[in-house]
Amino acid sequence: MQWPENASKLSREEIYDRLKGCIFGAAIGDAVGLATEFMTKQMARQIYGIGPIAFGNDKGYEFYVDRHRDGWDFGEWTDDTDQQLLIIDTLISNDGVFNTRDFSARLANWSNQGYPELDNKPPNGIGMTVGSVIRHSKFSKQPHRSAWEVWVRFDCNMAANGALMRTAVLGVPFFWDEKQVIKQTLQATKVTHADPRCCVSSVIVTMLISKLIKGDIQNTSSDLDEETREEILKWMQSGNPKNGVGQDLDEEISSPEDKNNTKRRSFIGKVINKVKNNLNNSSSNLFELWAKRAKRPYDSKQRNIAVIPDPPPPGVETFGSDPIMLELTRSLVERYKFMILRNSKEQDDSTKIFKTFESDTSEKMLINYCFPNSFAELGLDERSSIGYVYKCLGAALYSFTRNLNGQENEGQAFKKIITELTLEAGDADTNATVAGALLGARIGYSKLPKEWVDGLKYKDWLNKRVDCLWDVISKASD
Repeated sequence: MQWPENASKLSREEIYDRLKGCIFGAAIGDAVGLATEFMTKQMARQIYGIGPIAFGNDKGYEFYVDRHRDGWDFGEWTDDTDQQLLIIDTLISNDGVFNTRDFSARLANWSNQGYPELDNKPPNGIGMTVGSVIRHSKFSKQPHRSAWEVWVRFDCNMAANGALMRTAVLGVPFFWDEKQVIKQTLQATKVTHADPRCCVSSVIVTMLISKLIKGDIQNTSSDLDEETREEILKWMQSGNPKNGVGQDLDEEISSPEDKNNTKRRSFIGKVINKVKNNLNNSSSNLFELWAKRAKRPYDSKQRNIAVIPDPPPPGVETFGSDPIMLELTRSLVERYKFMILRNSKEQDDSTKIFKTFESDTSEKMLINYCFPNSFAELGLDERSSIGYVYKCLGAALYSFTRNLNGQENEGQAFKKIITELTLEAGDADTNATVAGALLGARIGYSKLPKEWVDGLKYKDWLNKRVDCLWDVISKASD
């Protein structure tokens, strides 16, 4: 890996600041978003009003601790950031190149024992898609094939956000090389998520990061040439059992010896039953259940009563959109929307198991989700589609394209955006992870709110990880 001459308009210091902003922004969004993960918007408003949410040195409504949130200490991130760290570890170990087998081995090992450096806790909150794929019998040797087979098993409608939440950092190592960014993004996405909606969502985010690192935000791109499109569509078929030997992305790089010989369980049963049981509860029943199981039950005597002003103060919709960021985003969505149009689906009519997510994979549906008029328009807390990748993508792009120029302080704007997104509830930690990665890469680590950075429990550890990755990436510019 060698940076070409004039790879970026930014200085090395600015590139480092944006890389660090991307990683820390994601971790902060993840840790703050945990406050309302899996709640309805109504529940979140009952507990937190319109904020602020106490985090780090910031005062506000304290985290509501229930059986779910009790799995983490204050200031900890969730599995979303853990999985991004697994990608970072793979990049560090392979000179900045993503290695599919290396990552899949790390993912499987992490799913069993967590991160030893982070109190060695088993991971909490692994999504159904990731949990199903890593328990597939072929996963250790053919991760893309495993993901494909799970996708088909779920009627080719398994478009969750579990890959989007971890892949933003892949916009950095080869930021000057569009095809390499896309290839590595698809390698990482397809380890667990075969649905083309997941693929195009990850690519849009990593290419936005790439443009930010290049300092190339005003240069909107035209359509790709037909040859490049065909190559990308071929990569998207990685894992398809119809492929011949050597046609899959996860076969292109020799893998390290798989040291994880843990016997795999059946890849559907236990995971899907647990998720269905959670989703089948009504919102009110969930709230009552969480309140009964909490260490500190929801009780007005123990907590400040959330007060919502009438009328409420202006929200982030008053920021308006930044014309440059909006045009950049629109150009990239237009550039890559072909990825969902010509990727034929395989159907398994004998098993119609999973029909939660929107089945419309049209170009129009992608664009509608990418450019909402508000967070509320996305219905992020809708129980039937919590975790839908397009909703997460739409929330992140809406956050990214807000006009920060009229704000006195970009760090405070970051806080306001992430807080309002968190209060929309649903899969709030993942939504805020992706939004935090994009905003962090946009404003840089130096402008992130220090009081929130200091609130991260493993801030110093994460800082060292970022520096290790930077050492690998920056060597290519020497």
